[in-house]
Order: sequence, then structure tokens, then C-alpha cells
Amino acid sequence: NTKTCNRLIIKDMELNLSFEEGVKTADMPLVKLIVNDREGYFLVDTGANVCFIDETFAKEIGAEEIPPIINNATSLTGNSSVSHSYNVAFNLDAVLLTDIPCAGTDTKAINESLRECGLGMNGIIGMFLMRLLNASIDLENLTITFRLPDKIKNRK
Repeated sequence: NTKTCNRLIIKDMELNLSFEEGVKTADMPLVKLIVNDREGYFLVDTGANVCFIDETFAKEIGAEEIPPIINNATSLTGNSSVSHSYNVAFNLDAVLLTDIPCAGTDTKAINESLRECGLGMNGIIGMFLMRLLNASIDLENLTITFRLPDKIKNRK
């Protein structure tokens, strides 16, 4: 049974996600997540303060547009302004996290380098979500673990 909550975790649990096959050659830690009931691939990026979602993907999954959560972002293609942000729902095993804000971005440049490995990217998991979910990254075993503590308070 999936429990829906607005950034409120109902029970203790631990979720381990393995980085996708091909990341060894692409050197990018990608995890597969369910976002708004659709499968997507997200880069785990400890250098990103917030989460990002590809603008095209956000529209395809019907993500709710919200005012920008940041004004500017630096990426592989340089500095750019952020004109859109979206609320999305991440389904993490038995917990559905709703209203997670993600800044809109264009992932074309990153996807060019991933295409040769047969991978694609729909967004970036930044430190906001990693802190919320008490994440730890194991680079030796290529996994990220989300420790979902009992009753995380709403952090708006």
C-alpha cells in the first residue's frame, strides 16, 4: 500500500537504489524513479542545491507548474535563467512524496553524452531531496540509500 503524504513520511523504511547499468562507462550516477506515475531517470548530483526536471518531460507527465524556485542555474552549457518550476510526486517504494519542487531545465546537452551508453536523463536529484530523505551514496557499490525516518515534519 502506497501512503500519500505532503513531504510527510509515515513509517520507518530504507530504500536502496542501484545506479543504472551503463553509468560505469558514462561516469554518471543515474537512478530510475517513478515520477507522476511515469518512469524517469535522474542524475544524483550532490553539487545541485535543488532538484531539476526536464521541461519537456515535466509537460509530458502533467507536472503542476509553479513559480520558479531559483532564478539562475549553472550547468554543462553554462549559466541560464530558470523560468519555470514544477511540483512533482516521487514514488519511492511504499511512500509517495508529493509537491516536491523541481526547477525546469533542458537536459539535451547531458543526454548527448548519455546516448552512446543507451541512457537518457529526465532530471536531477539535488541536495534538497537527498537531505529530506537522509540519503547516503555508496560509490564502491554504486548505490544510493534513502533512509526514511518516522514522521519527517513538513519542510515547506
